[in-house]
Amino acid sequence: MYTYLLVDLAILAFPLALSFDKKVAFHTKWKYIWQGILLNLVIFLPWDSAFTGLEVWGFNADYLLGISWFHLPLEEYLFFLVVPYAAIFIYACLEAYFPKDILYRPRKSIAWGIVLLCLVLYFVHDDHLYTAVATLYLSFMLLVVLISGKHHFLGRFFMTFLVISIPFLIFNGILTSLPVVWYDDAENLGIRIFSIPADDLIYNMGMLLIPLGMYARFTRK
Repeated sequence: MYTYLLVDLAILAFPLALSFDKKVAFHTKWKYIWQGILLNLVIFLPWDSAFTGLEVWGFNADYLLGISWFHLPLEEYLFFLVVPYAAIFIYACLEAYFPKDILYRPRKSIAWGIVLLCLVLYFVHDDHLYTAVATLYLSFMLLVVLISGKHHFLGRFFMTFLVISIPFLIFNGILTSLPVVWYDDAENLGIRIFSIPADDLIYNMGMLLIPLGMYARFTRK
């Protein structure tokens, strides 16, 4: 079964099909998305490969094509392309259909709250490798955004993250329940949302911060 590939294609199908919607016209903005996605690959593929080699997580060969490089299946490389693409598409839809950024005013407070939470989790669970690295990365990146003053996009970023939480629970639930992707719970918080490690929420927020932030910067009027 090629379950992981089918999940990747399902994540991509809806935003790609609607990229030509006249109101959003996302296809006209493709030139603004690749820099952030490529920078993400430079950061997250080595991280992912190292954690797979250390068996912090791994992949079930029964659900894969069987093509892999540096410990990672082809489907995992595709994951780091299709998920940011879908997230940026949703961000663009929110801009087009909901012009009022309802989280704009509290955006910095939300960001500081997440930084504080991540630092608390790090100091309490610094012996859990997944938790430690994911919380440090997200807190560091949010601090960079806040201190730099380039935080105008954070309101829509947080709203986008809330919106994508629904498909995240569905698709990641498929991957972790079969499981296509397995985790060593000794290296994470040990808390599951259905079958999904809670650490994945922290990881995914960190993973989306660069591509969404760069897209917002390039397209800001």
